Amino acid sequence: ALSTARLNGARQAGIRAMSVMKSVGFHVGSDALAVGNLMETRKPQGGGLVVVGDDPWNETTQINSDSRFLSRHLHMPLVEPATFQELKDWINSALDLSGVGDLHVTYLITTNLADGGGTVTLKPHPEMGVSSKSKTTLSSEKIKISDSVLIPPHTSMREATLEERFARVLQRANELGMNRWFGPLKKKMPVGFIAAGLSFCYLREVMELLGLWDHVPVLKLGLTYPLDKNAVGDIASRVSHLVVVEEKRGFIEGQVAEILVDLQQSGLLYRPPALWGKKFPDGEEGFPSKRGLNASIILKTLGPSFLRWKRFFPTLIEEKVLKELEEIADTRASSFEVPARTPTFCPGCPH
Repeated sequence: ALSTARLNGARQAGIRAMSVMKSVGFHVGSDALAVGNLMETRKPQGGGLVVVGDDPWNETTQINSDSRFLSRHLHMPLVEPATFQELKDWINSALDLSGVGDLHVTYLITTNLADGGGTVTLKPHPEMGVSSKSKTTLSSEKIKISDSVLIPPHTSMREATLEERFARVLQRANELGMNRWFGPLKKKMPVGFIAAGLSFCYLREVMELLGLWDHVPVLKLGLTYPLDKNAVGDIASRVSHLVVVEEKRGFIEGQVAEILVDLQQSGLLYRPPALWGKKFPDGEEGFPSKRGLNASIILKTLGPSFLRWKRFFPTLIEEKVLKELEEIADTRASSFEVPARTPTFCPGCPH
């Protein structure tokens, strides 16, 4: 709670700052974030970044949080890195979005991304305008009350500028190339995908395994709130079925559904594609809303669909699909006695 409150002061001073927590801490810090995110400092050189660690598999924390929904509730743009290079580079990009949009930005990682490791390319550290060697003074006399003190009627005035601030964030995210297209750019394909974060990495692993990568359109999102309406509309106009791959509940899927309805009502999309994710055609199970994802779960979910759609994909390795599905079934059928490891809580923890 204290660290998120201090982000507000950092943005007021026109400096960049970062607060780091897991999902439960995000709940605790949300009071200060709700106020601080509405205020407008009008200092694009500053920025406030909230790094939140989620645990989709519920292995290291008390509750099955999905911080994406809290981020949207607080009107905070949401960035989801997928690779270790993005995890490093996008800290700077997300702070840039914060300054441009005059908003706090949520930087979401998950346990598997936090616990992993990889090789990244480094760049020289940029000079910092304000640091311990070059200090600044934050004077309350220079703070514009109507922009920063959230009491009526100032609150409604700041709420009214959110749409414009989000538009600036979207424009800057596109300039930074945070949303990317993979695969063919044909006018019409039977199926396309939307994914972000580690879910994209799992999807790519499965597609490469089956010989489908570069043969199926995939929209990889870096900014998952707000979604880029144009990017979603582009892939939607090119496919008959649009599949959203994500962990937990349908956060991206819900936004995509809203965009498709809006595009159709506006006359910009005559016939929207069928949208799948948490549900699949013919009553089949989609991607689970409970716990997390991995490559095996995605293959188990998509494998039968690809076998039905194989006439559309000449590069599909049918034998590979069948072999992998058989291995997954054999693994799930195996039973091993594993010693139980009960949680150990910090002294005094009320849980």
